[in-house]
Formats: sequence, C-alpha cells, structure tokens
Amino acid sequence: MSSSAVTLAQLETQSPQERYDYLLTQAVEQQELWILVGDGGSVLLDCDNEECVPVWPSEEAAKAWIKGDWADCTPHSVSLTDWQARWTKGLREDGYAVAMFPNRQEEAIVLSSEEFDDDLIAAMS
Repeated sequence: MSSSAVTLAQLETQSPQERYDYLLTQAVEQQELWILVGDGGSVLLDCDNEECVPVWPSEEAAKAWIKGDWADCTPHSVSLTDWQARWTKGLREDGYAVAMFPNRQEEAIVLSSEEFDDDLIAAMS
C-alpha cells in the first residue's frame, strides 16, 4: 500500500513502530514535520512521566488532536532543515523527548531528539 493510499484511520490502528516508520518516510518525502502550537509554544504530552513534544507526519494527523485541552492549538509545519538546526539541540537542552506520531490512545515511540535526528539522517541516505 503506498503512503498516499494510507488513511489516518488506518494509521491509528498500526503499532507505534509502524507509525514511526511511516513518520520517517513522510518526513523525508515532504521535508517537514508537524507539531501543535498553543499560547505557550509547542504542546507537550506526558509520556511515562517524561515530557515530550509530539510530532506528526501531516497536518491532518496533527489536526486530529485539536480538541479538549488542545482545542485552541493550531498545526504548525517545521521544515526538516529547521528541525535539525534548531529543534534537536533545543529539545535536548530543555530536557524534552519526542513522541513519534502518537495515536489517540497516546501510544508512541518516545526518543531523545538526538536519537530521532540519527534516524532521520539514516532515512535520508
């Protein structure tokens, strides 16, 4: 099944690893990631007592999270160039991990920003 044929509903049922693989593929193809931004900046998700910045492969996937506590948030595109130049270091310095394409049950692979950057570099080669 090609990336474009996969629906958000189908992705929601996939394992965290399958969603992470999809995120990496889409990030490299589109050269961007999606986050949600509120009044205080990027939203944070509590992942097993670790504060994480959730990232999504598309605006549609990020928008699916705009409800409840995040009802006033907006999706924001971050280019891979900007992510690697600013976000990787900034998240490390702030002590935040990255939640990779969480589903509605908040299941996601959680990595340090450096581990994610290493995987992005590997996916680009």
